[in-house]
Amino acid sequence: MWPGATQEEPMSKTLERTVEPAARSRDSSRRLATLGAGCAFVSAALIWFCRAEDPSVHYVSQLGATGMPTAPLFNLALLLLAIAAVMVDRALLSRRVGYVAGWPIATTLLVCGLCFGFASVVTCSPGCPVPFTAGSLPQDLVHITFAVLGFLLAIVAMAQTAMLRRRPWMRAVSTLTLTAVGVTSFTGAMIALFRGDTVFGGNLEFAAATLAIVWFGVFGLQVAADALAADGGRPADEGRVP
Repeated sequence: MWPGATQEEPMSKTLERTVEPAARSRDSSRRLATLGAGCAFVSAALIWFCRAEDPSVHYVSQLGATGMPTAPLFNLALLLLAIAAVMVDRALLSRRVGYVAGWPIATTLLVCGLCFGFASVVTCSPGCPVPFTAGSLPQDLVHITFAVLGFLLAIVAMAQTAMLRRRPWMRAVSTLTLTAVGVTSFTGAMIALFRGDTVFGGNLEFAAATLAIVWFGVFGLQVAADALAADGGRPADEGRVP
């Protein structure tokens, strides 16, 4: 007799009860990952909308500085990015197998999301001066620290994904994105360090930020696709044992 089944209860019913929680978990994972991907894409669109509203801004964080007309919308975009990272992290919790490179990618995404969330609340002072320079305030140090840490953790998540063996397409996308973000970020940093063309350097920073944000969206869609594939392409409520 099937374990846990009784003479009054068919074996298929017992099997259905066993399968349903796993199927619902995958369905929840799929929904969270899809919503997270959507939040990431909206975040990228809002940041470029803010940039279009004030083309004179050279660096990303300046859009959210105190007193900037674009600040409310930009900080909403940063918060959406934080939500995207945390949602994909939650989605990964039910799919631990295959998403580990050194340590769980979910852990990297969770801390990354928390950093972006904190940076969206503690914004730059007017002009967003570099910390420890004339006119800078403690809030500038806090904002820049958490924003940079979040960005670095996004790069770490890309590197972890690039090492996954069973997902060649996502591995290739992550490798290309990681390389592009690294090159643009490094070039932009060198331009700023040597006081070069701030317009070109700012464009590079926006390009690097956009690539990183879009990667979150693509990765979220990959997690959602994996969860859907695990159910044979069917939502959880359609994947029950007859």
